[in-house]
Amino acid sequence: MIDLKNDFPIFKNNQEIVFLDNASSTQKPQYVIDWIKSFLENDYANIHRWAYILSERSENLYEKSKEKVKDFIGAKYPSEINYTYNSTYAINLLTLSLKRSWILKKWDKVLLSIVEHHANVVPWLILKEEIWIEIEYIWINSDYSLDFDALKKKLTPEVKLVSLTYVSNVSWEIFNLEKAGEIIKEKNSDIIFLVDASQAVPNFRVDVAKLKCDFLVFTWHKIMAETWIGVLYGRKELLKKLQSWIGWGWAINRVKEQEYSPAWLPFRFEPGTPNIIWAVSLLKSLEYIENIGWYETIEKNEKRLVAYTLEKIEKLGDSIMLLWSKNKENKIWVFTFSIKWTHSWDIAEFMAKYNICIRAWHHCTEPFMKYCEISWAFRMSLYIYNNEKDIDRFFEVLKEFIKKSKN
Repeated sequence: MIDLKNDFPIFKNNQEIVFLDNASSTQKPQYVIDWIKSFLENDYANIHRWAYILSERSENLYEKSKEKVKDFIGAKYPSEINYTYNSTYAINLLTLSLKRSWILKKWDKVLLSIVEHHANVVPWLILKEEIWIEIEYIWINSDYSLDFDALKKKLTPEVKLVSLTYVSNVSWEIFNLEKAGEIIKEKNSDIIFLVDASQAVPNFRVDVAKLKCDFLVFTWHKIMAETWIGVLYGRKELLKKLQSWIGWGWAINRVKEQEYSPAWLPFRFEPGTPNIIWAVSLLKSLEYIENIGWYETIEKNEKRLVAYTLEKIEKLGDSIMLLWSKNKENKIWVFTFSIKWTHSWDIAEFMAKYNICIRAWHHCTEPFMKYCEISWAFRMSLYIYNNEKDIDRFFEVLKEFIKKSKN
């Protein structure tokens, strides 16, 4: 077992904290923090139009980060990697660009799964209000997997786009999107397939070629980099057809009094000065993952702690309900719970008194929660720096809460 907690200074500076809110955002290793500091002290300057050494060094690190991401997800070209603020912004950017490019029009249909995060629901609802697209939902089976029979039936000629999450942020089921991609492309290769990999990329290797997806989004603060750095991957042929809904700076080539021409890829979707510093944090978080043994280390720790947590849950009996996926072979190391007689926020506040960080409420999945007839839930989520002691502490305090709340 590799203990990585000492790599993260936040735990040295807050030794009482048990951080179990990693599905929301992850802590940063010293390796990433040191590199950000070094970059700001030694290399920082604006990029693209440069003729001096500082800008050249900044540009090199920025472009190196894109090469790293390209290899990380199995893309063909660095120009297919577009930096955004986060997954939410990436999906909004894509929806509005599809509208502006006349790729999505009135009465076109978009398919989503019922488990989607609001970030992959609301942008499409906004588009529905603006141009009258139609939205339909794919349901799930009793084992919480995607209903592929329903997917096949719903792939009518009106469907122009399917957008699915790779891992649900509440059920924690890893969906078989390779199969989904095959079904979609066999039905109609022109259907656009978008994957929300926000909860997948932090935990296992994602390959855009195997998924047969046209676009893929994820956010890097869940993978030990800083906030406001996300990725919109798009197939080069499709990106060339898209016109961005925002434009200035490097998003355009030439401007005349009454017209302009859009920039080439990927600058078309990165207007203005990009987030250079956080791109460096992205690069260094990937290097950190490589340094600790790549995904093999993450998945090995994950399997161990998933099994350990499920054992602890079984000992609690019926006093607590583990919601959704209980299959340790097909879920990541995040667990969502409900206690019938109390609100999830009361549990989160009780945990906070003992310096345990968890998340509560509907987790930005209200359609799915309503579908499951659940009003609220609380979530504990692990990552590479967590260990059995953290899990033990969580269940010790949870037992204390159950005991007190019953009285």
